[in-house]
Amino acid sequence: ARMIDTVDALVKSTLAALCPNVARLLYRGKAGTFFTYQLVSSEDRDAAEDEMQGTEYTYRVDLYSKRDYIALLRRTKRALKAAGFYGIVIDPEAYETDTGFYHVPIECRYYEKTEV
Repeated sequence: ARMIDTVDALVKSTLAALCPNVARLLYRGKAGTFFTYQLVSSEDRDAAEDEMQGTEYTYRVDLYSKRDYIALLRRTKRALKAAGFYGIVIDPEAYETDTGFYHVPIECRYYEKTEV
């Protein structure tokens, strides 16, 4: 499998363990709480000639909820960290008046070494 597929599956399974409603980019269900996720960027990282080489992936995860989501947000951050993600940044929350959802963007990174 290509590395990106592995990291992608890791994002999805990590979120799905917290909330079963997870979709890439657009969630079409009716749940009151759900996650969407997307790959923002993937950058090759090369330390030195024969040192570590790999790719750093940046993902954006969006938490949407009509209820109090603070406990879920805390669990999400912990779960991403435990799965090997780092540089986790929680961006300003928003309330979407048209949908009634609270929306919290989360950015995280994952480094994957190239198998030589």
